[in-house]
Amino acid sequence: MKIVTPGQMKAMDLRTVEEGLFSSLRLMQNAAEALYREISAWIETHGCDRVLLLAGPGNNGGDAYALACLLEPAYHPAILPVGGEERSPDCTYYFDKCKKLNIPFVKDPAGYPLVVDGVFGTGFHGALPQEVQELFEKITVPVAAIDLPSGMDGSSGVTSPGTLKPELTVTFAFQKPCHLLADCGNVVLADIGIPSYYADGISRCTLAPELPERFAWGHKNSYGAVGLRVGAPEYPGAAALAIKGALCSGAGLVFAYLPEEARRAAAAKFYGPVLRAESDLLPLSCHAYLVGSGLGRSEAAAADVQTLWESELPLVVDGDGLWNLGSILSPRNASTVLTPHMGEFSRLCGLPMEQILQNRIEIAEDFASKNHIVLVLKDAATVVTDGSHTEILSKPCSALAKGGSGDLLAGLIAGLLAGGAKPFSAAKTGVWLHNRAGHLAAKEHSVRALQPEQIAEYINNAWMELEHGAF
Repeated sequence: MKIVTPGQMKAMDLRTVEEGLFSSLRLMQNAAEALYREISAWIETHGCDRVLLLAGPGNNGGDAYALACLLEPAYHPAILPVGGEERSPDCTYYFDKCKKLNIPFVKDPAGYPLVVDGVFGTGFHGALPQEVQELFEKITVPVAAIDLPSGMDGSSGVTSPGTLKPELTVTFAFQKPCHLLADCGNVVLADIGIPSYYADGISRCTLAPELPERFAWGHKNSYGAVGLRVGAPEYPGAAALAIKGALCSGAGLVFAYLPEEARRAAAAKFYGPVLRAESDLLPLSCHAYLVGSGLGRSEAAAADVQTLWESELPLVVDGDGLWNLGSILSPRNASTVLTPHMGEFSRLCGLPMEQILQNRIEIAEDFASKNHIVLVLKDAATVVTDGSHTEILSKPCSALAKGGSGDLLAGLIAGLLAGGAKPFSAAKTGVWLHNRAGHLAAKEHSVRALQPEQIAEYINNAWMELEHGAF
Protein backbone atom coordinates (compact mmCIF):
# COMPACT_ATOMS: atom_id res chain seq x y z
CA MET A 1 0.00 0.00 0.00
CA LYS A 2 1.49 3.32 -1.08
CA ILE A 3 2.19 6.09 1.42
CA VAL A 4 2.01 9.65 0.12
CA THR A 5 3.14 12.87 1.74
CA PRO A 6 0.68 15.71 2.29
CA GLY A 7 2.26 17.58 -0.63
CA GLN A 8 1.85 14.59 -2.93
CA MET A 9 -1.77 14.18 -1.82
CA LYS A 10 -2.50 17.83 -2.56
CA ALA A 11 -1.00 17.44 -6.03
CA MET A 12 -3.21 14.41 -6.63
CA ASP A 13 -6.31 16.36 -5.59
CA LEU A 14 -5.41 19.08 -8.07
CA ARG A 15 -4.69 16.54 -10.77
CA THR A 16 -8.20 15.04 -10.51
CA VAL A 17 -9.60 18.50 -11.18
CA GLU A 18 -7.16 19.35 -13.98
CA GLU A 19 -7.82 16.05 -15.76
CA GLY A 20 -11.58 16.53 -15.43
CA LEU A 21 -12.25 13.49 -13.24
CA PHE A 22 -14.04 15.54 -10.58
CA SER A 23 -14.57 19.14 -9.65
CA SER A 24 -13.04 20.10 -6.32
CA LEU A 25 -16.56 20.37 -4.92
CA ARG A 26 -17.44 16.87 -6.14
CA LEU A 27 -14.24 15.54 -4.60
CA MET A 28 -15.31 17.05 -1.26
CA GLN A 29 -18.72 15.42 -1.66
CA ASN A 30 -16.99 12.07 -2.33
CA ALA A 31 -15.00 12.53 0.86
CA ALA A 32 -18.17 13.34 2.80
CA GLU A 33 -19.92 10.24 1.49
CA ALA A 34 -16.95 8.07 2.46
CA LEU A 35 -16.90 9.74 5.87
CA TYR A 36 -20.60 9.16 6.30
CA ARG A 37 -20.21 5.40 5.85
CA GLU A 38 -17.54 5.19 8.55
CA ILE A 39 -18.74 7.88 10.95
CA SER A 40 -22.39 6.74 10.97
CA ALA A 41 -21.24 3.20 11.80
CA TRP A 42 -19.00 4.60 14.55
CA ILE A 43 -21.91 6.59 16.00
CA GLU A 44 -24.10 3.47 15.93
CA THR A 45 -21.38 1.46 17.68
CA HIS A 46 -21.49 3.96 20.54
CA GLY A 47 -25.29 3.78 20.70
CA CYS A 48 -25.68 7.54 20.20
CA ASP A 49 -27.89 9.68 18.00
CA ARG A 50 -26.13 13.03 18.52
CA VAL A 51 -22.72 14.19 17.35
CA LEU A 52 -20.74 17.44 17.35
CA LEU A 53 -18.55 18.33 14.39
CA LEU A 54 -15.60 20.70 14.84
CA ALA A 55 -15.10 22.48 11.51
CA GLY A 56 -12.08 24.56 10.55
CA PRO A 57 -11.97 27.17 7.76
CA GLY A 58 -10.11 25.05 5.19
CA ASN A 59 -11.03 22.00 3.18
CA ASN A 60 -10.80 19.72 6.22
CA GLY A 61 -13.54 21.86 7.73
CA GLY A 62 -15.35 21.69 4.40
CA ASP A 63 -15.37 17.89 4.72
CA ALA A 64 -16.92 18.31 8.17
CA TYR A 65 -19.64 20.66 6.90
CA ALA A 66 -20.39 18.33 3.97
CA LEU A 67 -20.55 15.38 6.37
CA ALA A 68 -22.98 17.26 8.63
CA CYS A 69 -25.35 17.66 5.68
CA LEU A 70 -25.41 13.87 5.27
CA LEU A 71 -25.77 13.15 8.97
CA GLU A 72 -28.83 15.39 9.21
CA PRO A 73 -31.46 14.48 10.36
CA ALA A 74 -30.76 10.89 11.49
CA TYR A 75 -27.83 11.69 13.78
CA HIS A 76 -28.74 15.22 14.90
CA PRO A 77 -25.42 16.85 14.07
CA ALA A 78 -24.33 20.17 15.51
CA ILE A 79 -21.38 22.23 14.32
CA LEU A 80 -18.80 24.21 16.25
CA PRO A 81 -16.87 26.45 13.79
CA VAL A 82 -13.18 26.87 14.65
CA GLY A 83 -10.61 29.31 13.33
CA GLY A 84 -12.24 32.41 11.90
CA GLU A 85 -14.63 33.25 9.10
CA GLU A 86 -12.31 33.31 6.06
CA ARG A 87 -13.16 29.92 4.60
CA SER A 88 -11.98 28.21 1.44
CA PRO A 89 -14.52 28.39 -1.43
CA ASP A 90 -15.58 24.74 -1.13
CA CYS A 91 -15.77 25.02 2.64
CA THR A 92 -17.99 28.09 2.24
CA TYR A 93 -20.34 26.19 -0.09
CA TYR A 94 -21.04 23.47 2.49
CA PHE A 95 -21.08 25.97 5.35
CA ASP A 96 -23.93 27.76 3.58
CA LYS A 97 -25.67 24.47 2.88
CA CYS A 98 -25.58 23.60 6.60
CA LYS A 99 -27.17 26.97 7.34
CA LYS A 100 -29.96 26.26 4.83
CA LEU A 101 -30.61 22.87 6.47
CA ASN A 102 -30.88 24.62 9.87
CA ILE A 103 -28.18 22.45 11.38
CA PRO A 104 -27.46 24.03 14.77
CA PHE A 105 -24.22 25.96 15.27
CA VAL A 106 -22.87 25.99 18.82
CA LYS A 107 -20.01 27.58 20.75
CA ASP A 108 -19.44 24.97 23.45
CA PRO A 109 -18.76 21.22 23.09
CA ALA A 110 -20.39 20.37 26.42
CA GLY A 111 -23.21 17.87 26.34
CA TYR A 112 -22.34 16.06 23.13
CA PRO A 113 -21.48 12.36 23.51
CA LEU A 114 -19.26 12.16 20.39
CA VAL A 115 -17.03 14.59 18.51
CA VAL A 116 -15.77 14.62 14.93
CA ASP A 117 -12.51 16.56 14.51
CA GLY A 118 -12.41 18.46 11.21
CA VAL A 119 -10.36 21.49 12.26
CA PHE A 120 -6.99 21.11 10.48
CA GLY A 121 -5.92 18.79 7.66
CA THR A 122 -2.68 17.26 6.42
CA GLY A 123 -1.12 20.65 5.67
CA PHE A 124 -0.92 21.53 9.38
CA HIS A 125 2.46 21.98 11.03
CA GLY A 126 3.67 23.82 14.10
CA ALA A 127 1.65 24.41 17.25
CA LEU A 128 -2.09 24.57 17.78
CA PRO A 129 -3.39 28.08 18.41
CA GLN A 130 -4.05 28.72 22.08
CA GLU A 131 -7.80 29.06 21.58
CA VAL A 132 -7.92 25.67 19.83
CA GLN A 133 -5.95 24.06 22.65
CA GLU A 134 -8.38 25.52 25.16
CA LEU A 135 -11.31 24.16 23.16
CA PHE A 136 -9.75 20.70 22.92
CA GLU A 137 -9.15 20.65 26.69
CA LYS A 138 -12.91 20.69 27.17
CA ILE A 139 -13.41 17.53 25.10
CA THR A 140 -13.32 14.27 27.05
CA VAL A 141 -15.67 12.15 24.93
CA PRO A 142 -14.71 9.76 22.08
CA VAL A 143 -13.34 11.50 18.98
CA ALA A 144 -13.18 10.57 15.30
CA ALA A 145 -10.73 12.51 13.11
CA ILE A 146 -11.12 13.53 9.48
CA ASP A 147 -7.89 12.68 7.65
CA LEU A 148 -5.70 13.05 10.76
CA PRO A 149 -5.94 14.48 14.29
CA SER A 150 -5.84 18.28 14.24
CA GLY A 151 -2.44 19.30 15.59
CA MET A 152 -0.53 16.39 14.03
CA ASP A 153 2.07 16.92 11.32
CA GLY A 154 1.03 14.80 8.34
CA SER A 155 4.62 14.03 7.30
CA SER A 156 6.27 13.27 10.64
CA GLY A 157 3.44 12.35 12.99
CA VAL A 158 4.74 14.88 15.53
CA THR A 159 1.83 16.27 17.55
CA SER A 160 1.32 19.70 19.01
CA PRO A 161 0.45 19.85 22.73
CA GLY A 162 -3.30 19.52 23.20
CA THR A 163 -3.93 17.40 20.11
CA LEU A 164 -6.99 15.19 20.54
CA LYS A 165 -6.36 11.44 20.48
CA PRO A 166 -9.00 9.85 18.23
CA GLU A 167 -10.59 6.45 18.44
CA LEU A 168 -11.04 6.51 14.68
CA THR A 169 -9.33 8.31 11.82
CA VAL A 170 -10.78 8.24 8.31
CA THR A 171 -8.27 9.21 5.64
CA PHE A 172 -8.63 9.36 1.89
CA ALA A 173 -7.10 7.58 -1.12
CA PHE A 174 -3.67 6.83 0.40
CA GLN A 175 -2.21 6.67 3.87
CA LYS A 176 0.07 9.51 4.95
CA PRO A 177 3.29 8.95 6.95
CA CYS A 178 1.63 10.16 10.17
CA HIS A 179 -0.84 7.28 10.09
CA LEU A 180 2.03 4.84 10.52
CA LEU A 181 4.40 6.92 12.65
CA ALA A 182 1.91 8.10 15.28
CA ASP A 183 -1.17 6.89 17.14
CA CYS A 184 -4.22 7.87 15.10
CA GLY A 185 -6.50 5.23 16.60
CA ASN A 186 -8.14 2.86 14.14
CA VAL A 187 -7.16 4.21 10.71
CA VAL A 188 -9.64 3.55 7.90
CA LEU A 189 -8.63 4.23 4.31
CA ALA A 190 -11.56 5.50 2.24
CA ASP A 191 -11.84 5.50 -1.54
CA ILE A 192 -12.91 8.87 -2.95
CA GLY A 193 -12.25 8.16 -6.62
CA ILE A 194 -8.61 9.20 -6.95
CA PRO A 195 -6.98 6.68 -9.33
CA SER A 196 -4.44 4.35 -7.76
CA TYR A 197 -2.03 4.93 -10.66
CA TYR A 198 -1.55 8.50 -9.44
CA ALA A 199 0.88 6.95 -6.94
CA ASP A 200 2.96 5.19 -9.61
CA GLY A 201 6.60 6.03 -9.06
CA ILE A 202 6.16 6.76 -5.34
CA SER A 203 8.68 4.56 -3.53
CA ARG A 204 7.27 4.66 0.00
CA CYS A 205 4.76 2.07 1.13
CA THR A 206 3.61 -0.02 4.05
CA LEU A 207 5.92 -2.90 4.81
CA ALA A 208 5.28 -6.00 2.70
CA PRO A 209 7.28 -9.18 3.36
CA GLU A 210 8.76 -11.35 0.62
CA LEU A 211 8.87 -15.13 0.80
CA PRO A 212 12.40 -16.45 0.09
CA GLU A 213 12.68 -19.30 -2.39
CA ARG A 214 12.88 -22.80 -0.97
CA PHE A 215 13.44 -26.02 -2.94
CA ALA A 216 12.33 -29.51 -1.96
CA TRP A 217 15.65 -30.91 -3.21
CA GLY A 218 17.75 -28.44 -1.26
CA HIS A 219 20.15 -29.35 1.57
CA LYS A 220 21.79 -27.42 4.39
CA ASN A 221 24.39 -25.89 2.11
CA SER A 222 21.67 -24.67 -0.24
CA TYR A 223 20.38 -22.15 2.28
CA GLY A 224 23.50 -20.46 3.51
CA ALA A 225 25.73 -20.35 6.55
CA VAL A 226 25.39 -17.41 8.92
CA GLY A 227 28.10 -16.41 11.37
CA LEU A 228 27.26 -14.58 14.60
CA ARG A 229 29.93 -12.62 16.46
CA VAL A 230 27.79 -11.86 19.47
CA GLY A 231 27.70 -11.99 23.25
CA ALA A 232 30.02 -10.79 26.00
CA PRO A 233 30.45 -12.65 29.32
CA GLU A 234 27.86 -10.38 30.92
CA TYR A 235 25.38 -10.67 28.00
CA PRO A 236 24.83 -14.38 27.27
CA GLY A 237 21.10 -13.76 26.83
CA ALA A 238 21.62 -11.38 23.92
CA ALA A 239 23.75 -13.99 22.18
CA ALA A 240 21.12 -16.69 22.78
CA LEU A 241 18.35 -14.53 21.28
CA ALA A 242 20.44 -13.69 18.21
CA ILE A 243 21.15 -17.41 17.74
CA LYS A 244 17.45 -18.20 18.08
CA GLY A 245 16.60 -15.60 15.44
CA ALA A 246 19.16 -17.08 13.04
CA LEU A 247 17.87 -20.60 13.67
CA CYS A 248 14.34 -19.45 12.81
CA SER A 249 15.44 -17.70 9.61
CA GLY A 250 15.70 -20.71 7.33
CA ALA A 251 19.50 -20.54 7.13
CA GLY A 252 21.08 -23.94 6.55
CA LEU A 253 23.90 -23.53 9.08
CA VAL A 254 24.39 -21.26 12.09
CA PHE A 255 27.88 -20.63 13.49
CA ALA A 256 28.14 -18.65 16.73
CA TYR A 257 31.48 -17.18 17.84
CA LEU A 258 31.11 -16.62 21.58
CA PRO A 259 33.01 -16.14 24.82
CA GLU A 260 33.15 -19.23 27.00
CA GLU A 261 30.29 -18.21 29.33
CA ALA A 262 27.93 -17.58 26.42
CA ARG A 263 29.01 -20.86 24.72
CA ARG A 264 28.13 -22.85 27.81
CA ALA A 265 24.73 -21.13 28.05
CA ALA A 266 24.04 -21.69 24.35
CA ALA A 267 25.11 -25.35 24.51
CA ALA A 268 22.56 -25.96 27.25
CA LYS A 269 19.80 -24.33 25.20
CA PHE A 270 20.33 -25.20 21.52
CA TYR A 271 21.12 -28.27 19.45
CA GLY A 272 21.37 -26.67 15.99
CA PRO A 273 24.17 -24.09 16.02
CA VAL A 274 27.89 -24.74 15.78
CA LEU A 275 29.43 -23.03 18.82
CA ARG A 276 32.97 -21.75 18.56
CA ALA A 277 35.32 -19.48 20.47
CA GLU A 278 35.68 -15.80 19.60
CA SER A 279 39.23 -16.47 18.46
CA ASP A 280 37.92 -18.85 15.75
CA LEU A 281 36.20 -16.03 13.83
CA LEU A 282 38.97 -15.96 11.23
CA PRO A 283 39.19 -17.02 8.48
CA LEU A 284 35.75 -15.73 7.50
CA SER A 285 33.90 -18.52 5.72
CA CYS A 286 30.15 -17.90 6.20
CA HIS A 287 27.83 -16.38 3.62
CA ALA A 288 26.77 -13.51 5.92
CA TYR A 289 27.55 -12.27 9.40
CA LEU A 290 25.93 -10.54 12.34
CA VAL A 291 28.08 -8.50 14.69
CA GLY A 292 26.67 -6.95 17.85
CA SER A 293 23.89 -8.30 20.09
CA GLY A 294 25.57 -8.06 23.49
CA LEU A 295 29.05 -8.00 21.97
CA GLY A 296 30.37 -5.51 24.53
CA ARG A 297 32.64 -2.55 24.01
CA SER A 298 36.07 -3.99 24.63
CA GLU A 299 39.09 -3.44 22.36
CA ALA A 300 38.74 -7.03 21.13
CA ALA A 301 35.09 -6.46 20.25
CA ALA A 302 35.98 -3.26 18.38
CA ALA A 303 38.69 -5.13 16.43
CA ASP A 304 36.20 -7.81 15.35
CA VAL A 305 33.71 -5.16 14.25
CA GLN A 306 36.43 -3.56 12.12
CA THR A 307 37.46 -6.91 10.64
CA LEU A 308 33.90 -7.71 9.58
CA TRP A 309 33.26 -4.18 8.34
CA GLU A 310 36.35 -4.28 6.14
CA SER A 311 35.41 -7.67 4.69
CA GLU A 312 33.44 -8.06 1.48
CA LEU A 313 30.80 -10.33 3.01
CA PRO A 314 27.17 -9.39 3.72
CA LEU A 315 26.87 -7.99 7.23
CA VAL A 316 24.23 -7.06 9.80
CA VAL A 317 25.35 -4.68 12.55
CA ASP A 318 23.31 -4.32 15.73
CA GLY A 319 23.65 -3.10 19.31
CA ASP A 320 27.24 -2.90 20.50
CA GLY A 321 28.38 -3.45 16.92
CA LEU A 322 26.86 -0.06 16.09
CA TRP A 323 28.54 1.53 19.08
CA ASN A 324 31.88 0.19 17.91
CA LEU A 325 31.51 1.47 14.34
CA GLY A 326 32.76 4.89 15.36
CA SER A 327 35.01 6.43 12.72
CA ILE A 328 35.03 3.35 10.46
CA LEU A 329 31.48 3.98 9.22
CA SER A 330 31.80 4.40 5.46
CA PRO A 331 30.40 2.72 2.34
CA ARG A 332 31.33 -1.00 2.08
CA ASN A 333 31.76 -3.21 -0.97
CA ALA A 334 29.13 -5.66 0.27
CA SER A 335 25.52 -5.81 1.41
CA THR A 336 25.10 -4.11 4.78
CA VAL A 337 22.13 -3.81 7.12
CA LEU A 338 22.25 -1.58 10.21
CA THR A 339 19.55 -2.02 12.84
CA PRO A 340 19.71 0.93 15.28
CA HIS A 341 16.98 2.08 17.62
CA MET A 342 16.34 5.82 17.70
CA GLY A 343 19.00 6.58 20.31
CA GLU A 344 21.67 4.60 18.47
CA PHE A 345 20.69 6.28 15.20
CA SER A 346 21.02 9.70 16.81
CA ARG A 347 24.60 8.83 17.73
CA LEU A 348 25.36 7.39 14.28
CA CYS A 349 24.07 10.34 12.27
CA GLY A 350 25.10 13.04 14.75
CA LEU A 351 21.66 14.61 15.02
CA PRO A 352 19.60 15.15 18.19
CA MET A 353 16.60 12.90 18.69
CA GLU A 354 14.16 15.82 18.47
CA GLN A 355 15.41 16.72 15.01
CA ILE A 356 15.17 13.12 13.81
CA LEU A 357 11.58 12.82 15.04
CA GLN A 358 10.63 15.93 13.08
CA ASN A 359 11.81 14.38 9.82
CA ARG A 360 12.75 10.76 10.43
CA ILE A 361 11.93 9.31 7.01
CA GLU A 362 13.99 11.80 4.99
CA ILE A 363 16.88 11.66 7.46
CA ALA A 364 16.86 7.85 7.40
CA GLU A 365 16.76 7.81 3.59
CA ASP A 366 19.63 10.28 3.33
CA PHE A 367 21.75 8.30 5.82
CA ALA A 368 21.10 5.00 4.01
CA SER A 369 21.88 6.50 0.62
CA LYS A 370 25.07 8.20 1.76
CA ASN A 371 26.45 5.04 3.41
CA HIS A 372 25.17 2.54 0.80
CA ILE A 373 23.32 0.49 3.42
CA VAL A 374 19.89 -0.78 4.28
CA LEU A 375 18.77 0.94 7.46
CA VAL A 376 16.29 -0.65 9.85
CA LEU A 377 15.35 2.28 12.09
CA LYS A 378 13.64 0.56 14.99
CA ASP A 379 10.75 2.17 16.81
CA ALA A 380 7.09 1.35 17.42
CA ALA A 381 6.75 1.95 13.67
CA THR A 382 10.00 0.69 12.13
CA VAL A 383 11.33 2.33 8.97
CA VAL A 384 13.24 0.16 6.48
CA THR A 385 15.05 2.05 3.73
CA ASP A 386 17.91 1.76 1.27
CA GLY A 387 17.65 5.45 0.40
CA SER A 388 15.66 4.85 -2.78
CA HIS A 389 12.86 2.66 -1.45
CA THR A 390 11.25 2.96 1.96
CA GLU A 391 8.76 0.73 3.73
CA ILE A 392 7.17 1.42 7.10
CA LEU A 393 5.82 -1.10 9.58
CA SER A 394 2.11 -0.45 9.97
CA LYS A 395 1.23 -2.47 13.09
CA PRO A 396 3.18 -1.55 16.24
CA CYS A 397 3.28 -4.19 18.99
CA SER A 398 4.12 -3.22 22.56
CA ALA A 399 5.06 -6.83 23.39
CA LEU A 400 8.27 -6.19 21.45
CA ALA A 401 9.26 -3.23 23.63
CA LYS A 402 11.61 -5.37 25.73
CA GLY A 403 15.36 -5.73 26.05
CA GLY A 404 16.58 -8.52 23.78
CA SER A 405 13.88 -8.08 21.17
CA GLY A 406 16.33 -6.40 18.80
CA ASP A 407 18.84 -9.25 19.18
CA LEU A 408 16.19 -11.72 18.01
CA LEU A 409 15.43 -9.50 15.01
CA ALA A 410 19.11 -9.07 14.10
CA GLY A 411 19.68 -12.82 14.04
CA LEU A 412 16.61 -13.31 11.90
CA ILE A 413 17.74 -10.71 9.32
CA ALA A 414 21.30 -12.10 9.23
CA GLY A 415 19.99 -15.61 8.57
CA LEU A 416 17.78 -14.38 5.74
CA LEU A 417 20.75 -12.54 4.25
CA ALA A 418 22.90 -15.68 4.46
CA GLY A 419 20.16 -17.65 2.73
CA GLY A 420 20.47 -15.47 -0.34
CA ALA A 421 17.85 -12.78 0.22
CA LYS A 422 18.72 -9.32 -1.05
CA PRO A 423 19.50 -6.96 1.85
CA PHE A 424 16.34 -4.86 1.52
CA SER A 425 14.19 -7.98 1.25
CA ALA A 426 15.96 -9.65 4.18
CA ALA A 427 15.51 -6.56 6.34
CA LYS A 428 11.83 -5.96 5.68
CA THR A 429 10.91 -9.65 5.82
CA GLY A 430 12.74 -10.04 9.11
CA VAL A 431 10.98 -7.00 10.55
CA TRP A 432 7.60 -8.34 9.41
CA LEU A 433 8.16 -11.85 10.82
CA HIS A 434 9.40 -10.43 14.12
CA ASN A 435 6.45 -8.06 14.42
CA ARG A 436 3.91 -10.68 13.38
CA ALA A 437 5.31 -13.14 15.91
CA GLY A 438 4.80 -10.48 18.58
CA HIS A 439 1.18 -9.98 17.59
CA LEU A 440 0.52 -13.73 17.53
CA ALA A 441 2.13 -14.20 20.93
CA ALA A 442 0.09 -11.32 22.33
CA LYS A 443 -3.12 -13.19 21.49
CA GLU A 444 -2.20 -15.83 24.07
CA HIS A 445 -0.09 -13.93 26.60
CA SER A 446 -0.01 -10.57 28.31
CA VAL A 447 2.02 -8.00 26.36
CA ARG A 448 3.40 -6.91 29.72
CA ALA A 449 4.74 -10.33 30.65
CA LEU A 450 5.85 -11.57 27.21
CA GLN A 451 9.59 -11.99 26.81
CA PRO A 452 11.61 -12.14 23.56
CA GLU A 453 12.33 -15.86 23.99
CA GLN A 454 8.58 -16.53 24.13
CA ILE A 455 7.94 -14.39 21.06
CA ALA A 456 10.63 -16.35 19.21
CA GLU A 457 8.46 -19.44 19.48
CA TYR A 458 5.82 -17.72 17.34
CA ILE A 459 8.14 -16.98 14.42
CA ASN A 460 7.14 -20.42 13.10
CA ASN A 461 3.49 -19.31 13.06
CA ALA A 462 4.45 -16.09 11.29
CA TRP A 463 6.33 -18.08 8.65
CA MET A 464 3.29 -20.33 8.20
CA GLU A 465 1.09 -17.30 7.55
CA LEU A 466 3.58 -15.87 5.08
CA GLU A 467 4.02 -19.20 3.29
CA HIS A 468 0.27 -19.71 2.96
CA GLY A 469 -0.68 -16.09 2.30
CA ALA A 470 -2.96 -15.99 5.33
CA PHE A 471 -1.77 -12.74 6.92
